[in-house]
Amino acid sequence: MDKAPTTPIMTSAAVSRLVNAWMATIPSEHTRRRYRRDLGKLASWLLVHRGRGVLATRAEDVIAYSHTLTGHRHDLDHRVHPLRRHNTIATKATAWSSFFAYCVRQGLLTANPVQEARALDPAAAYPPHPHHPARTVDAAALRTLVTEAHRDPWLGGSLGASLLGLLIVTQWRPERVTTRTLTDLSRRGVHDDEQWIPLPAELHHYLGAWLDERPDVVGAHVFFERSGLRRISAIELMRLVLRCAERAGLGDAVTATQVARAAAELTRRGVAVVLPPLAELRAVAPAPEQLALPDDPRENDAHQPGYGQQALLPLPEGVIRQTG
Repeated sequence: MDKAPTTPIMTSAAVSRLVNAWMATIPSEHTRRRYRRDLGKLASWLLVHRGRGVLATRAEDVIAYSHTLTGHRHDLDHRVHPLRRHNTIATKATAWSSFFAYCVRQGLLTANPVQEARALDPAAAYPPHPHHPARTVDAAALRTLVTEAHRDPWLGGSLGASLLGLLIVTQWRPERVTTRTLTDLSRRGVHDDEQWIPLPAELHHYLGAWLDERPDVVGAHVFFERSGLRRISAIELMRLVLRCAERAGLGDAVTATQVARAAAELTRRGVAVVLPPLAELRAVAPAPEQLALPDDPRENDAHQPGYGQQALLPLPEGVIRQTG
C-alpha cells in the first residue's frame, strides 16, 4: 500500500521566508499585495478550521474554503454578473495557485492542490479567465471602441476616449488607468512605475482636451467625473467597455481585461492599433451632454417602465463643447 505523500514541516519563520521568495518572482507591486493578502486568508482559515499549515493544504481544503466565499462574491454567470470583482473566487484561486506552483518548482510539494481542486470541483475552485483575448477584438474593433467611448452618455467625450485610449495603449488593469495622476503624465508618455510608456499623438490630444475641461477643484488625479466631486472608479471603466462593446456589435461579454489583452497580443504580432484623431471623434461621434453616473448605467434603460432620466451635469464654467 502506497504511503500518502508527506509535506515538509516548516517553522513560521521559514514559511515567511518562502513567501518572501515567492513574492520576489512577481514584478507587480499591486499583484504582490493582493496575492499576499489572499494567501494569508487561506492560511488563517486552514489553521483555524483544519489545524494545518499552508504547505499541508489539500484539494478538499481549497474546495471547502472556496464554498465559504460563495454568495454575492461568486460570479456564477457573465450575464448575471458581467464584471469580475477583486474578491471573486477566481482571483483568489489564482493567487493560491501561484504560490503552490512555486512550491512545486522548489520541490516542496509534489502537486498543486488548487489544480487538483479545479479538476474535482471547478465550480468551487473557480477557474480564471482564459489567457487569450476575445477573438472579435481586432485592431479595427479597438478603434471602434474608442469612438463609442467618445459618444457614451455617462463617460463620453475626451474623458471616455482618454480612458479607453490609455487602456488600449498601456494594456493596464482598469484600476491602474483610473488612478493616474498629473505627475504620471508627460510629453514622454505615461509613467509605469519603472519606465515611461510613449503615447501616440492622438491619445495626447484626448488627454489634453480632457485636462482643459476639468474643473480646478479635482486635485492631482486625472480622471474625475465632470462635476469634479468624485474620481472615476475602475468598475465604471469596466462598465464603459461593456457598453461600448455592446453598441459596437461585439456582444455583451467583452471585458476591459479582454480589450487590454487583445491590444497586447496585437502589439506582440506587430499590428498597429491606430486611434482615431480627436477631430474625427468630434465629427463622427459628438459627445452628448453627460448624464450623472448611476450605480449601474445599464439599469437606466429608456425602454423599461419607470425609467427616469438622470440629472444633467454641466461642464466646467467657460468650457465650450466642440462637435466638429
